[in-house]
Amino acid sequence: MSSTKKNVLITGAGSRGGIGSAIAHAFARDGAVVLITGRHRERGDGVVADIVAAGGEARFILADLADPAEVDRLVKEAGDVDVLVNNAASYRESVRPSLDQDLDANAESWDVNIRAAFALTAGFARGMAARGGGAVINISSIAGARHMPHMSTYGAQKAAIESYTRSWATEWGPDNVRVNSVAPGTVASENVTEFMGAEEFRTMAESNPLGRLGTPEEIAEVVVFVASDRASFLTGQTIVVDGGRLARAV
Repeated sequence: MSSTKKNVLITGAGSRGGIGSAIAHAFARDGAVVLITGRHRERGDGVVADIVAAGGEARFILADLADPAEVDRLVKEAGDVDVLVNNAASYRESVRPSLDQDLDANAESWDVNIRAAFALTAGFARGMAARGGGAVINISSIAGARHMPHMSTYGAQKAAIESYTRSWATEWGPDNVRVNSVAPGTVASENVTEFMGAEEFRTMAESNPLGRLGTPEEIAEVVVFVASDRASFLTGQTIVVDGGRLARAV
């Protein structure tokens, strides 16, 4: 890989055991200078401490991406960013039966999953282009392609981010700014396992041809590759990492 001394910003990475923190660790091992964001100072500092203890370079920026002012501040405070990973996601009010969803309660998920991703990408892409290129990786989900009960809002948001991915790739390709999505399937991250329930996750694992859940680290390895110069001709794509689940007919 060739992430050495690239500045990499990963949103929603301020919690141990999640996809975001695994991505941060993977980039740090690859030699990048890692910036992570989250809503909890103590948790974020813990992730940074783990990275530094392993010999990496990282810092934490406290930011609530549901607040547009916080997003604008993050763009300014982060400085030059060579790789942006839009990983932060809000789903606790949007993953439920459609008739039970409250549009006002869902506002946070739209702000984090769509508005913040758009604002951060626009905020950093201009600088990437001016410096000769960069990479944006949007963390999507198989929910954006596979229609599932109780996933109407979350799935629509992930489908939207994949549409943004293709549009941005065509807009900024001439500036050598590559934009791709990585769509995980069922991954045993701590937050999602707690939200969905361990038994539900075990049942979901049985639907994968590989017969198991993915790990945050497996998603992270794909993200680091997609951001690297080894993937220099890859843009406008959604890379599905789901253990073969979408390959099944049912």
